[in-house]
Amino acid sequence: MTVEEDLFAGLDEIRWGRMRHAYGSAAEVPGLLRDLINPDPTVRESALDGFYGAVHHQGDVYPCTIAAIPFLLRIAERLDLPGRPGVVELLASMGSAEDPTGLSGPYRKANEAVAAAYPLWERLLEDADPRVRGAALEVLPACTRRRRAALTRLAGRLADETDEEVRHAIVRTAGTLARFEEGVDPALRDWLAGIVAAEPDLPLRLVALAELTSLPGAPDEPPVADVDDVLEMLAAVYGSGTGVTAPAGFETCTLIGAVRRLREEADEGRRAPGATALVRGLSASFGDRVDERVRLLTGLLRSQDWERHLDALTAAGNLVDGWRGDYRELIGLVGERIGDGHPRTRPRAAGVLEHLGELAAPAADALAAALESTTRRALSRTEVDARLPWVIEWSRGLPTVSPALRALSGAGDPRALPMLAWALDREPMPSDAGSCVIRFGPRATPLMPLLLRRLRDLPADDPHDHRRDSVVRALTAIGPAAAEALPGLLGGPVTPAVLVALAEIVPDAGECLPVLRQAATAADLRLAVPAARALWQIDGSADAALAVADRCLDDDSEYAWRDAAGLLAELGQATRSQGTRLRRLARRKDPYGWLVLSAAHALWRITGDPPPTLPVLERVWTTNVHARRRIAALWAELGPVAVDSIPLLTAELGRVRRHNAREDGYSTAQVTEDETLLDRCRAALTAIGGHVQ
Repeated sequence: MTVEEDLFAGLDEIRWGRMRHAYGSAAEVPGLLRDLINPDPTVRESALDGFYGAVHHQGDVYPCTIAAIPFLLRIAERLDLPGRPGVVELLASMGSAEDPTGLSGPYRKANEAVAAAYPLWERLLEDADPRVRGAALEVLPACTRRRRAALTRLAGRLADETDEEVRHAIVRTAGTLARFEEGVDPALRDWLAGIVAAEPDLPLRLVALAELTSLPGAPDEPPVADVDDVLEMLAAVYGSGTGVTAPAGFETCTLIGAVRRLREEADEGRRAPGATALVRGLSASFGDRVDERVRLLTGLLRSQDWERHLDALTAAGNLVDGWRGDYRELIGLVGERIGDGHPRTRPRAAGVLEHLGELAAPAADALAAALESTTRRALSRTEVDARLPWVIEWSRGLPTVSPALRALSGAGDPRALPMLAWALDREPMPSDAGSCVIRFGPRATPLMPLLLRRLRDLPADDPHDHRRDSVVRALTAIGPAAAEALPGLLGGPVTPAVLVALAEIVPDAGECLPVLRQAATAADLRLAVPAARALWQIDGSADAALAVADRCLDDDSEYAWRDAAGLLAELGQATRSQGTRLRRLARRKDPYGWLVLSAAHALWRITGDPPPTLPVLERVWTTNVHARRRIAALWAELGPVAVDSIPLLTAELGRVRRHNAREDGYSTAQVTEDETLLDRCRAALTAIGGHVQ
């Protein structure tokens, strides 16, 4: 029997064509499995990419994923086959090794299949290939019933391991396994502390310190090293350097290949590329101890070493995005890296500041100086390095405002206005130039001539080009000072953004009323709702809004019901029938709370009776963190009658993590929305009569 016959016995007996993966029939799986052991590394990488891209798309598990696991296990245990490290890593992912808790359905089946092979993973810890040994370590967290055995095995294995990266991975895996346990074994804590105290390998000491610091209960234990000790050890690591991974030497047109090339490019020209993971791990290990994380990162940013700056900037971005704190000093140092940074650090620093809004203010002088001194205002994405352009051009699609200019605009710094004027005047206009203007409100009035021209010449019939609506929103933010835009608004296509703008900038109701009345009768509720709201705002006429609210309530969409509630809340009135329907909506089962929140808000505005509203607000506050900005504003509106919300508001202000921060996702508005929540919580406490922190 040949190697392939042995490995793939029974493969063709499975009806793969009847199974599905992310993109259709799974008939290609047998070919992908065979290609995983092809002697050509480009074929192997393409096959591995096929698994991640379709068979295990974004971590999903399908029947074909589970059916492939036995064959992947056969490949993993054959010592004479190429490509085994990637196959073992794939099995770790299929087994949900990153987080094996609470699995069900196909995810649980895949985990059980991978965990059942625990004896194989133990054997592979002694494989001749260090990449296989490192990959086997990634699988161990999936073996939930063998964690304690795995921890014992790792502690003994470290002394015999010779590869530096695998030694680091052993310690990291031990920490991961310990964090899944209900209680941390004191022996493990002592083992890690012993490494920190006596291990001659400095990077390993730092890895152990990060794992020890991040263990449950670590803040209550006496520290084995403080931030100054960490900075001293890191300085030695940067000084002596770390290993550099050799380039693979081949290219594939795959996502895996692109990620690999990015890693190779990140290592290029560096003395200590391994320090990146050390800094990231150490910063993360302090968790909610924000002051210590700030001390660590500011210490690195104050050095004269660009590599320390580069690594600290990445960790600083993660910190500010996910945690609240006093970041003025840290952001100021990030700004210094804008002003005098290395070609690799300047764009990284701009990226840290890009979506911080007003929090970027301590870096505004550095941003403005760097942008004002640039000799090339527009650069292609491939040319962006030490120079900070105003606009970035992409190989496909429209150009965009650069991260540095977006950061300066987000901070509300008026020095951004001439640069935004240049961007608005440019051909083609960047897709987000109008959006950047919104932040300035009436202060953007000097840009009116450019905004008016763009209102006339930007395409209005391309569903994929939203630049004209972004210009309309900028005019809306300017308000009555944008009155001269009225002919352009009335003469172009009527969009929801135009209808909102008319209510904000209209100087003469007479010109707008026919357009608004016609839009309020449109079949498309996306037009009818803002038109009815605008009519109410301009001439106080409630008839159109009440009629549109009825249409929304008669619709079968939750979004339409929420629109109805929003309209009626703004009017502060409703028909008897509408009031009855709102009360029904407020009692619906609503897992996210948006609908019952909208209905309760409307009922409060209509009846002026707070008791029915208050329990809804408290319940949704608990079940949907993303609704908290709106709820805090409502508590401020309710005032002293919302006294029972004081503990919730006080607890929110005392939280260290941003309310919307998630381990598995990120939003560009994450920081600004959280800062808005904090402001609204303080305003609510003031209105209610509570103590503001």
